[in-house]
Amino acid sequence: MSSPATIFVWLNRFPDFQEQYARAKEIQCEILAAETKEVADTPRVGKKVKTFADGSQEVTTGDMVDRSRLMVDTRKWLLSKMFPKKYGDKVVAELSALTVARSGRP
Repeated sequence: MSSPATIFVWLNRFPDFQEQYARAKEIQCEILAAETKEVADTPRVGKKVKTFADGSQEVTTGDMVDRSRLMVDTRKWLLSKMFPKKYGDKVVAELSALTVARSGRP
């Protein structure tokens, strides 16, 4: 595997490599999206241990929903940064009469 510095040099120097790199990033995003669905659909059974001040413990066994949520949210964030046109938040610009009046434009 080449170093990141070498990759950036190649990206600037070789147009064919730029295209291959862009396609590889798109494929990476598709894999992350598929992983997101898999994580959301697959139960992850684990134990949660709560220790009280007196030293006693309460053990709960069940689906680790918080962990799965973190995994999904992390992948969604990565997707929104790596491929914003497809996975980023849609920003809708709305222009109202009040906005126009405040800007001083007709």
